[in-house]
Amino acid sequence: MRVLQVDYVNKYKVKLLFSDKKEKVVDIEPIINKGRKIFQPLKDVEYFKKVSLDDDVSPSSICWPNGADICPDVLYEMGKDLKKKASGKPTKRPSRRANHVV
Repeated sequence: MRVLQVDYVNKYKVKLLFSDKKEKVVDIEPIINKGRKIFQPLKDVEYFKKVSLDDDVSPSSICWPNGADICPDVLYEMGKDLKKKASGKPTKRPSRRANHVV
């Protein structure tokens, strides 16, 4: 599994495109909070936003300037699938309100 694209979402979340074409949102906060020293700088959201692709390793994943990186398989398992929005107008649900005759 490879990460092909990374986009910052908010707080400690990133949106990732994987080599199987699935897009997932991954919350990295649990990893940051585990306390490993290399992840401590990521608590600063401005630093966290410096996330990028690490093409120097195989398979490629995400990394930060201090050398912190996360295995793409771990990211894939942690991620929540993004649902594709259906095209067209939303359909209205029929009202469940009882008809009252006055």
